[in-house]
Amino acid sequence: MNPEEALKKRFQAEIRKAGEKGEKADNTIWIAVAANAGLGVVPLGINLWTFVGVNTLMVTFLSQIYDYNLSNEDAAKVIRQIFGAVGWTWMASVLGLKFFAEVLKGAGVITFGGTTVAGMALDATLAGAVTYALGYTSKDFFARGKRMSKTDLEKAFKTKFAEGKQAVKRQQRQ
Repeated sequence: MNPEEALKKRFQAEIRKAGEKGEKADNTIWIAVAANAGLGVVPLGINLWTFVGVNTLMVTFLSQIYDYNLSNEDAAKVIRQIFGAVGWTWMASVLGLKFFAEVLKGAGVITFGGTTVAGMALDATLAGAVTYALGYTSKDFFARGKRMSKTDLEKAFKTKFAEGKQAVKRQQRQ
């Protein structure tokens, strides 16, 4: 089974569980956070496309929890709407940090000294925090009937991003 299929199975299992929508959504978000933060510590390769894929799947499954059943293409539109509300310059700076973390991880490989711990920690934290923020902002978006102003989307994402950095760091220490 390829990694995407495995992730889909985990999301589907979460959706089938008994419980309220909010709990299902929280668990779905944490599955995606763990996947992306885990990919952040992989020492080789730019995993940006996998990162995007995990987030798209997460938003697709969150939409199902809230009875919207978006396709991957429609989920990508929601992601672009949220990132657009946050501001492309702000998002570019975060993704620039992610790329920098990849360079730090690769720097050790290039010099045959192994990957850098700083690069792996930075990448895991950023990947997890962006996924956390995107997940919780999407959850709010769907729970509110897909009606959030640009200002509300921006505020929710930035608040959850700061919260997500701390949550991922706590998980890394455990």
